[in-house]
Amino acid sequence: MTRRRSRHSRLLTLSLGTLMVFGCDAPPPEDLGPEGGTLKPCPDTPNCVHTGNRDPDGTEGLFLRDDASARDVIETIRSVVESMPRTTVMEASERYLHAEARSLVFGFVDDLEILVRDDGELVVRSASRLGRSDLGVNRRRVEDLRDRLREAGIIA
Repeated sequence: MTRRRSRHSRLLTLSLGTLMVFGCDAPPPEDLGPEGGTLKPCPDTPNCVHTGNRDPDGTEGLFLRDDASARDVIETIRSVVESMPRTTVMEASERYLHAEARSLVFGFVDDLEILVRDDGELVVRSASRLGRSDLGVNRRRVEDLRDRLREAGIIA
């Protein structure tokens, strides 16, 4: 019995160690980016937040202040996103930004996308690449982003 536990313990330690060294990475989805004035919808799993679709139900939208220029805000958004822990901007254009956020322990990657629409709405989508649950990480990331953008004077 002790020998079996010891073997399972070693296997678990080896597995956790491998995850910590290599992380839980997956390639980025091929369908990221703006399409038809918005970002792709969330899957039917609880590990995604989409402000444009108000998904999950009750998610609030983000709107530029009336005096903010949609074309001028992307650099401020980029600075705000780059200030977030373990977050790297992968792509940025005049109205779109894609960043990768990594979890602290295992290195799980989440995709954070922001689209500046002509009507002044910032469509934000934050989604896990792997798994089904994220223990609320993407919701907290979107709310942290909302607070930081409000502090930067971009959103109302």
